[in-house]
Amino acid sequence: MIEVLVMYANRDGMRFDDTYYFKEHADLVKRLLQSYGLNYIRIARGTDAKSPYYAVTYLGIDSLVSFKAAIDAIGSTLFEDIPRFTDVEPLIQVSQVVWEKELG
Repeated sequence: MIEVLVMYANRDGMRFDDTYYFKEHADLVKRLLQSYGLNYIRIARGTDAKSPYYAVTYLGIDSLVSFKAAIDAIGSTLFEDIPRFTDVEPLIQVSQVVWEKELG
């Protein structure tokens, strides 16, 4: 399993439409990536104006191979949607999940 982090830096004067992001863009991501092994989407927002990132989205995907295939096939659709909700270019980190433990 890999986890893809899509991070939107927090800066003065930035534009970020939360309503569009949560309702439209997240649904688009789900719809397009589900057939490529998307297991979950989690969105976190910075706790205050001094947080380094305004929002970070976590995508759990079956494998790096699946993710690369998705980006090749539908990546342009996802990236073309970004200007609809923000003027911040996202920073993307693709990580191999090496340890996870559910608590409780």
